[in-house]
Amino acid sequence: GARDYELFFGRYAIFFVMGQLQTLITVLGDFYLLQVQCVHPFLFWFASAVTSLVFSLLIYALVLSFGDVGKALAVVIVVLQIAGSSGTYPIELLPEFFQKVYIFFPFPYAINALRECVAGVYENDYLIYLLQLCLFILLALAIGLWIRKPFAPLNHYMEKRMEDL
Repeated sequence: GARDYELFFGRYAIFFVMGQLQTLITVLGDFYLLQVQCVHPFLFWFASAVTSLVFSLLIYALVLSFGDVGKALAVVIVVLQIAGSSGTYPIELLPEFFQKVYIFFPFPYAINALRECVAGVYENDYLIYLLQLCLFILLALAIGLWIRKPFAPLNHYMEKRMEDL
């Protein structure tokens, strides 16, 4: 039979492809429908593609590892990130809570990388932001490949209980 990691990546492949198609459609829409002015369009697409990879892999790993709890956790993470990672306001203008926790989420690094593409790249900032964003790939892989193993019996138990209702 297939090994655990083969099943993990095999199932994830469809989410990866869907995410990359969404990314391409969104980026093309930004350029051709919204007429976004961008100094580095290819880098903009690349940062968007990496962002899609990070978020789809992280959400996939959370849901696969923790079931419905993982779904709820993914929603909470997304909501916290939008409110607290300069998506709406600069970090410095947000409450102290967001200023302290935003570094633990991928969204600020994605936004900063995209800003570099739109306004022009300064020194190695684009690469630094992408590398920081890619650290979350390691986190997602750790959750999806190793951390989920001890939770598997609990997840199966919860699924059975949900079916009984």
